[in-house]
Amino acid sequence: MSGTQPVEHLTDEELACRVAAGSRSSFEELVSRYSSRLFYFLRHRFKTDEDTEDLIQETFLKAFRNIGRFNSERKFSTWLYTIAIRQAISRFRSDKKRSSTIDPAPLPPDPQDIVIQKEKSQNIWDLASQLGKRQYEALWLHYGADMPIKEMAKILHKKPITVRVLLHRARLNLAKKMGPPIPSKNLAETNSAVHKFSFL
Repeated sequence: MSGTQPVEHLTDEELACRVAAGSRSSFEELVSRYSSRLFYFLRHRFKTDEDTEDLIQETFLKAFRNIGRFNSERKFSTWLYTIAIRQAISRFRSDKKRSSTIDPAPLPPDPQDIVIQKEKSQNIWDLASQLGKRQYEALWLHYGADMPIKEMAKILHKKPITVRVLLHRARLNLAKKMGPPIPSKNLAETNSAVHKFSFL
């Protein structure tokens, strides 16, 4: 029975049901499983890691408060990522309203920051974050979260065929960012590399 199994051996859906029944250790296990995944999924939407981490905390809090509404016949990851996107959109709208009255002059880039950014750009997910947010999210959900097209469509509120096209374009654009123009005979090898990249 799942009630006697260690939380590490339970599925996400089983853990969610136990959280709804009052298990704090089950919730802590879900937080442990999804904190890093949510960070990589959301970080391209915010200017700082701190803002991203704040949004993750808001996402988990929202999930905890609404865990009773979770349908255990569905995937927990789809439910949680949907909450994360909604929280991010809400935060963006709030920030946009606050910034509409204040328009500070941008600070010149710090040379050290430029060097750090250049080093970070070697990371494939940093390259992916330079794509449009929808393309980045499609790449992350499919390769980082190992999510099928059907589940991605639910989270992104798009038809499966639209998600497939989005993912295809994202792979092509990422391949372009990974290096100089690629001869057609080597394109298959590059696409293969893009297909294999995974969550870091």
